[in-house]
Amino acid sequence: MSRSLFLGATIWGGAACAPARGWLLVEGDRIAGVGAEGEPAPPADRVLQLPGCHVLPGFVDVHLHLSQAAWFGRGGDGSRWRTVGEALDAVALAAAASPHAPWLLFWNVARWTWPQGRLPTASELEAAAPGRAVLISTSDMHRGAISAAGLEAAGLAGSVAQATFGDDLSRDRRGRPTGELWESAFGIAVQRALADCAAHAEQAGPHAVLAAEALRYLAHGITHAHDPYVAPDLHEQMAALEPATPLRLSWATGSNAGMHSRPPGPAGAPGGPYGQSGREVKVFADGGDRCAIALPSRALAGLLSGAIRESWRLKGAGPLREALRRKTSLGPHQLRTPYLRYTDDELTGLVTSYAAAGIRLRIHALGNRAGDQAARILRQAGVPQGAATIDHLMLLDPATADAVAASGATVSYQPGFLPRYGQMLTGSRADRYCTVFGGRLLLDAGCPLSISSDHPSGPLDPLGNLRAAVDRDIGDGQALQPDQALTEQEAVRAATVTAAASLGLPGGGLAAGQPADLAVCTGHPFAPGTHIAQTWIAGQQAWPLQAGEHTP
Repeated sequence: MSRSLFLGATIWGGAACAPARGWLLVEGDRIAGVGAEGEPAPPADRVLQLPGCHVLPGFVDVHLHLSQAAWFGRGGDGSRWRTVGEALDAVALAAAASPHAPWLLFWNVARWTWPQGRLPTASELEAAAPGRAVLISTSDMHRGAISAAGLEAAGLAGSVAQATFGDDLSRDRRGRPTGELWESAFGIAVQRALADCAAHAEQAGPHAVLAAEALRYLAHGITHAHDPYVAPDLHEQMAALEPATPLRLSWATGSNAGMHSRPPGPAGAPGGPYGQSGREVKVFADGGDRCAIALPSRALAGLLSGAIRESWRLKGAGPLREALRRKTSLGPHQLRTPYLRYTDDELTGLVTSYAAAGIRLRIHALGNRAGDQAARILRQAGVPQGAATIDHLMLLDPATADAVAASGATVSYQPGFLPRYGQMLTGSRADRYCTVFGGRLLLDAGCPLSISSDHPSGPLDPLGNLRAAVDRDIGDGQALQPDQALTEQEAVRAATVTAAASLGLPGGGLAAGQPADLAVCTGHPFAPGTHIAQTWIAGQQAWPLQAGEHTP
């Protein structure tokens, strides 16, 4: 059994991820020992001298949409668009450049930075690309714009779709689809578009597309990627990918119709395991733009004032129009948005049925109302501690944090969103009335906390996400709610040890007997410019490949 010895580095050791200079010994696929600087190092077949480097546990990204992100390279990047006109110009150019593509896809659109504050309409997309199926996605993957041909291709054009999707399929005053999609309708369009693109893939086929995406993650020190939604029809593709890559993989299931649709119940879930973890299902308690929040009643005036100020800054009515479109109810003490996607009884029935079948729950809850509902239902259903994860909790309050802690669920949050959405949240003044990405609030309440990326909606780079959890920088040196920062050690633990434990995997970190999954950094992981030098999985160097090696 081969032995590899890492010398001269700082080792972030044990379950606490405490950094100290020393050595680390790998034997086979396990860590055989960790020693302090000055302690005699054991003999080894291979010695790696790593002066100035830092060795961390491999990153476990528990919210990474591999099966969707793999196809983003076959679409356009809309992150730099600043107006509806720029979007339409890009659509027209893509239509001319790709005359045979089944869909023209565009991702990562920050429509809240546009003065119009809206996406192109179906008629505008038809004019830019006549007869073509076009889908434009906002960066959060909860809202999009679709052409008339796209509505037909996705089965969203008829009266049945109107009755089925309600407000998720926007219509004008005459009842005609505008091309604006939300939540479940958007998820169905994405699923249809990706399936059509997979069928149209080149000779290499979908497997090669997924394998190339998995390989890309190794360069970021990611040793385990967990996809929070894989359609049951694609389960076998993921199962085939798992032995074809050194990257550890696992995934959750849901509805075949689309990510945001209601899952069918445990009888509709594929058999397990789902990669290197147990079976899991994804459930959406609220949406993205349409998240379920409860704020103090005084927030109404502040949020409206923020929307007016943003419209003035952007020299367009978009932010104000968007604010006025949102449904709210105002009581004596609270302002609420009515965007819970289930009643308590509906969510209880769904959670209870999956838990009884031994299927772990992963519940999307962006707003504090959704977080409170998820926590209450998990407790009422008797879901065991560690058998559920609540994703996001972007907008939070202390009572909700306490309720989540009492539920026993792990929280997966994405501090990497702070640079992207921070200016929008401060501009709308939402940060005045709730805690935003409250890592400190959650930890102090006693919640097991993991850091994930939500890639491709969020930035993939784990080192960047660690730094965001600590510095909370939203640009121009401005930190958003700096009291919510994690320490460096807490951030590393959240992205590695706690994340692994949330999937039922060994969570002992860099300690004897633990899996030898490592991320070797060129310097201090929180120093600008540091990057990943090597990624090790199961005691083998998985990236970069050594001379003569190739992926399975």
